[in-house]
Amino acid sequence: MFIDFFYNLKNSGIPVSPTSFLTLQKALKLRLIDSLNDFYTASRAILVKSERYFDLFDQVFAHCFKGADMPEMEEFELDDIARA
Repeated sequence: MFIDFFYNLKNSGIPVSPTSFLTLQKALKLRLIDSLNDFYTASRAILVKSERYFDLFDQVFAHCFKGADMPEMEEFELDDIARA
Protein backbone atom coordinates (compact mmCIF):
# COMPACT_ATOMS: atom_id res chain seq x y z
CA MET A 1 0.00 0.00 0.00
CA PHE A 2 2.78 2.47 0.85
CA ILE A 3 4.67 1.64 -2.33
CA ASP A 4 1.56 2.51 -4.35
CA PHE A 5 1.30 5.77 -2.42
CA PHE A 6 4.94 6.58 -3.25
CA TYR A 7 4.44 5.89 -6.96
CA ASN A 8 1.15 7.80 -7.07
CA LEU A 9 2.96 10.82 -5.65
CA LYS A 10 5.76 10.50 -8.20
CA ASN A 11 3.35 9.93 -11.10
CA SER A 12 1.36 13.02 -10.14
CA GLY A 13 4.48 15.16 -10.51
CA ILE A 14 5.61 15.50 -6.90
CA PRO A 15 9.39 15.00 -6.71
CA VAL A 16 9.53 12.38 -3.95
CA SER A 17 12.93 10.84 -3.27
CA PRO A 18 13.50 7.23 -2.23
CA THR A 19 15.54 8.54 0.72
CA SER A 20 12.62 10.54 2.09
CA PHE A 21 10.32 7.56 1.57
CA LEU A 22 12.73 5.41 3.62
CA THR A 23 12.71 8.08 6.33
CA LEU A 24 8.92 7.81 6.47
CA GLN A 25 9.20 4.01 6.67
CA LYS A 26 11.63 4.39 9.58
CA ALA A 27 9.16 6.63 11.43
CA LEU A 28 6.52 3.93 10.95
CA LYS A 29 8.87 1.21 12.15
CA LEU A 30 9.74 3.20 15.27
CA ARG A 31 6.00 3.59 15.95
CA LEU A 32 6.18 7.37 15.86
CA ILE A 33 2.98 7.42 13.81
CA ASP A 34 -0.16 6.27 15.60
CA SER A 35 -3.05 7.31 13.37
CA LEU A 36 -3.99 8.19 9.81
CA ASN A 37 -3.86 11.87 10.79
CA ASP A 38 -0.32 11.42 12.15
CA PHE A 39 0.63 9.58 8.96
CA TYR A 40 -0.76 12.42 6.84
CA THR A 41 1.18 15.03 8.79
CA ALA A 42 4.42 13.05 8.85
CA SER A 43 4.28 12.01 5.20
CA ARG A 44 3.54 15.55 4.03
CA ALA A 45 6.39 16.95 6.16
CA ILE A 46 8.89 14.28 5.11
CA LEU A 47 7.99 13.69 1.46
CA VAL A 48 6.97 17.13 0.16
CA LYS A 49 9.89 19.52 -0.12
CA SER A 50 8.01 22.52 -1.52
CA GLU A 51 4.70 24.05 -0.51
CA ARG A 52 3.74 24.33 -4.18
CA TYR A 53 2.93 20.59 -4.06
CA PHE A 54 0.76 20.63 -0.91
CA ASP A 55 -2.59 20.70 -2.73
CA LEU A 56 -1.55 17.95 -5.12
CA PHE A 57 -0.25 15.88 -2.19
CA ASP A 58 -3.59 16.29 -0.43
CA GLN A 59 -5.43 14.98 -3.51
CA VAL A 60 -3.14 11.97 -3.91
CA PHE A 61 -3.33 11.20 -0.18
CA ALA A 62 -7.13 11.35 -0.26
CA HIS A 63 -7.17 9.02 -3.26
CA CYS A 64 -4.84 6.48 -1.66
CA PHE A 65 -6.27 6.46 1.85
CA LYS A 66 -9.81 7.78 1.62
CA GLY A 67 -10.96 6.63 -1.83
CA ALA A 68 -11.16 10.03 -3.56
CA ASP A 69 -10.53 10.38 -7.30
CA MET A 70 -7.01 11.06 -8.51
CA PRO A 71 -6.44 14.54 -9.99
CA GLU A 72 -6.42 14.74 -13.78
CA MET A 73 -2.94 15.88 -14.77
CA GLU A 74 -4.14 16.87 -18.26
CA GLU A 75 -6.24 19.65 -16.74
CA PHE A 76 -3.24 21.76 -15.78
CA GLU A 77 0.47 22.01 -16.31
CA LEU A 78 3.00 21.85 -13.50
CA ASP A 79 3.94 25.47 -14.23
CA ASP A 80 0.35 26.47 -13.49
CA ILE A 81 0.62 24.74 -10.13
CA ALA A 82 3.91 26.48 -9.40
CA ARG A 83 2.46 29.91 -10.23
CA ALA A 84 -0.49 29.46 -7.89
